[in-house]
Amino acid sequence: MVDVYCVKWGKKYNRDFVEKLKDSIEKHLSVNHKFKCFTDRPEKDYDIPITHPDLRGVWHKLSLFQFKGQCLFFDLDIKINDNIDFLASEFDKFTVIDSTPWKKEKLRTLLINNDTLVNSSIMRWSDNTKILEKFLKKRDLYLRLYSGIDRFIFNEDIKYKYFKGDQISSWQEGNENNTIVLYNGKYV
Repeated sequence: MVDVYCVKWGKKYNRDFVEKLKDSIEKHLSVNHKFKCFTDRPEKDYDIPITHPDLRGVWHKLSLFQFKGQCLFFDLDIKINDNIDFLASEFDKFTVIDSTPWKKEKLRTLLINNDTLVNSSIMRWSDNTKILEKFLKKRDLYLRLYSGIDRFIFNEDIKYKYFKGDQISSWQEGNENNTIVLYNGKYV
């Protein structure tokens, strides 16, 4: 059984984003799975109350690493157009998205701007409790150092790999028909 997570915190995204993601996953993920929404406003039977209320925004994604098993995470601002069973394997390695295709022109300034080629809009793991523990030990420092978890993962020697293939793309690439389209940065 694959546990599929999303995070809804605050008012940036309304419940419609959760329902749309849930419907898309049910339509396009054929392996046995259970959808769960990690939220500060539980109202549905699949909602799980956030466990670290002192965190804000994207940092709640790290709280998901308290869960073990076959875990998949999706941001709310994505569109799924086709079968995503390719995501439901190799849970033993922490897996994220390679954002190089839409950040090619930024490659020279990555180190100067503390930017990253890691994108956590979709993540896969089986046991990432050590990442959560590392973050919580120096939480205040990491919150000041990094504007989000992508930079934390990239700069803090977290072991990860990238999803294989070209089935995930960003709206910034202009391919709205790919299997999965990320709308990263569009709803800022």
